[in-house]
Amino acid sequence: MLDPRSIRINGALVVKKNLTDDGFVYQNDAAGDQMTMDNRLGIFGVWDQLIIRHNKSKQICEHIRHYNRYLSTYLGLTSSKQDLMGHLNESCLIQPNEEMMFKNVVANGTALTTVGIPKEFSCHLPSGFIMSGNMINLMDNAFGGIQIELHLSPDSNCIFARNGVSAMPDANYLLSNLSLSCEIQSIPANQMASLSAQSEGAMEYNSITSLYTSINTSNAQLQYTLGLRNLQSCFVTMSPASHINNLNQNGLATIYPSQSDNTLVSFKRVQWLRGGAKYPLDFDIVPNVMTAGNTDIPTAQVTSSFSVSDPQLTKQFVEAVIPEYMLDRTSISVANQNRSYLAGSAGAFPYQKVRDGGPLFGLGMRYSQFNKGQDFSTEQWGLSLESDLTSDNPIGIYMYFKHKATLVYNSTGVQIIQ
Repeated sequence: MLDPRSIRINGALVVKKNLTDDGFVYQNDAAGDQMTMDNRLGIFGVWDQLIIRHNKSKQICEHIRHYNRYLSTYLGLTSSKQDLMGHLNESCLIQPNEEMMFKNVVANGTALTTVGIPKEFSCHLPSGFIMSGNMINLMDNAFGGIQIELHLSPDSNCIFARNGVSAMPDANYLLSNLSLSCEIQSIPANQMASLSAQSEGAMEYNSITSLYTSINTSNAQLQYTLGLRNLQSCFVTMSPASHINNLNQNGLATIYPSQSDNTLVSFKRVQWLRGGAKYPLDFDIVPNVMTAGNTDIPTAQVTSSFSVSDPQLTKQFVEAVIPEYMLDRTSISVANQNRSYLAGSAGAFPYQKVRDGGPLFGLGMRYSQFNKGQDFSTEQWGLSLESDLTSDNPIGIYMYFKHKATLVYNSTGVQIIQ
């Protein structure tokens, strides 16, 4: 019997600024040579997709695209600063801020030697199937084994220059000594007969479906037919499209949308829709930036009343990832929810320097009451965003839908009911 929650990917990470054998990153490199990675993600930054397959039939049990961006939100909202600096630091190379990420994980001291120092990790794989608590019968006549696929992120999407101007177009990362470990429980003698005859069964878990699009307008309308019967919640994260797969910027940062001059965009109205009608809220969400006296312009932060994100949007965002009654630790704060930064690496307020681990912005809505979920199999899901985006600056939109899935298996394979 396998406990999927115990699965760990073990190995070592080295980041290099070029393709030569001695092209390692050092703390005293020139500014354009100082490459780094997202501090909130650590080793998770290199996992682009997670696919879990039924080993016998090779059918997919769960597939999470944009896995690293999903984990940036999940880890930020469900882990405290002490978690991120403590056991997740040791096991997943996560650091409390960008400076520590560069010095402790990416760089190799200050001496210009030809020796790279591999940073060892042993990371878990958060997903619905793995964290469901279901034990998996590995006998050939029962469920059998599982196959885990990890698609790696492009170098240019998880490595970026600290100063926003990369002089190293061949920056890359290397993984070595990879292995997989897990806990296997022996079957007691008095249960051997019943488990040996277990040729079919079912398991239930929350799964994640992800979509990507981009917007470049002040009035964006997102409409999708999901085909999901038990949608629990949805959350959305954003990034300027120019940051994605760009060695000059952190393409995995969860920041506010921005104008072409890197000043942040403010939302004037947010509507969640089902079949074109407002749902589950039957009113518009009007953020606090519309309140007289507030501002999101960094140079004016001294005279503004406050510049934090709207508290209603923040609460809905947190609830979409994990219900409030289940949340006992988090690292979201007024520091990483503020609007007093720029969506670029230059200037006095770059987004990499935001306190409490970096920006942690997103929009979310919880649809489930008492874990029931809502039926979106015949109605379109929608999100209407009105903002003050006036310049030509496409914004990448990553949408994650948490829904309940039931996996039914027998001797011929598996079937997913969503």
